Amino acid sequence: MEPGQTFNTVASIYDAQRSGYPEALFDDLLRISRLRPGDRVLEVGCGTGQATAGFAARGLRVVATDPGDRLLDIARPKFDQFPNVQFEISSFEDWPLGERSFHLVAAAQSWHWVRPEVGFEKASRALSPGGHLAIFGHTPRWSPEIVDALQPVYRRFAPEIWGPPAENWYLPEGPISHLVAASGRFEQVSHRNYTWLRQYSSKSFAAYLGTRSDHLRLMKDRREALLSAVELALPNEVNAGWETNLYVALVRKRRR
Repeated sequence: MEPGQTFNTVASIYDAQRSGYPEALFDDLLRISRLRPGDRVLEVGCGTGQATAGFAARGLRVVATDPGDRLLDIARPKFDQFPNVQFEISSFEDWPLGERSFHLVAAAQSWHWVRPEVGFEKASRALSPGGHLAIFGHTPRWSPEIVDALQPVYRRFAPEIWGPPAENWYLPEGPISHLVAASGRFEQVSHRNYTWLRQYSSKSFAAYLGTRSDHLRLMKDRREALLSAVELALPNEVNAGWETNLYVALVRKRRR
C-alpha cells in the first residue's frame, strides 16, 4: 500500500476515533508564527480534518491536501461554512505548488509519511519570506494498567507489532528537530508539549487501534481477532493518556 493511503481504507472509523488537537497548540502556533486571520496555510496530510478545524476556526485560509479520496469525502462537508478552506487530493510530494505561497506549512501526524529528501525542500519553496513550518503529532502515554492489559493479547495475536509505538517519532528525543536542522532550510526549532486524556469505551479504543498503520498491515482475519481480544481484555471505560508535541521553525532567507 502506498504511504499515506493506509487510512483511506478505514476512513469512517478513522474519522470517528482519531483525536483532534489541543486548542492551546493552535494558540501557541499562531503566536510563534505570527499568523493573522486571512493568512495562508498549506496543510500536509489533513486526513478527515482533525487539525484543519483548528486553522479554520481562527480565520486562516487553508489548502488541505491528502492522497486519500475517501478521507477528503468525509472532511469536505465539515467545512461547508468555511469558504476559505479547500481540499486537494494529492500526496505532498506530488502536489503541484506552482506559483502559490503560504505563511505556514503544517503537518499534523503526517510528516513521517513524507519523504525527507522532498519534504523540507518543497516546504521551504512553498513558504513566503517569514513563513514557518509546523510539525506536530500525538504519542500514546498510556497507564501501566492499560499496557498490562494489552501486552498478553498482543503477545498472543500479533507479537511483531508489540513494542514502542511508531508515534514515538514525535517525541522530543525523536528525530524531528535534527531533521529540520539537517535540511539547512530552516532556523532553530521551537518546541511545545501538551498532555491530555481521552476517555474511550473498550470498543472504541479497540476501534482506534484498528486505524493504526501497523494494525492495517495485518491480514483482516488476524486483525479482527486481535481487536476482539483487546476489547475483552480492557475495562468498559478506558482513560488513555496522550502527549502532543509541536515543532515550529522559521524558513531561512533564500540566497540570491
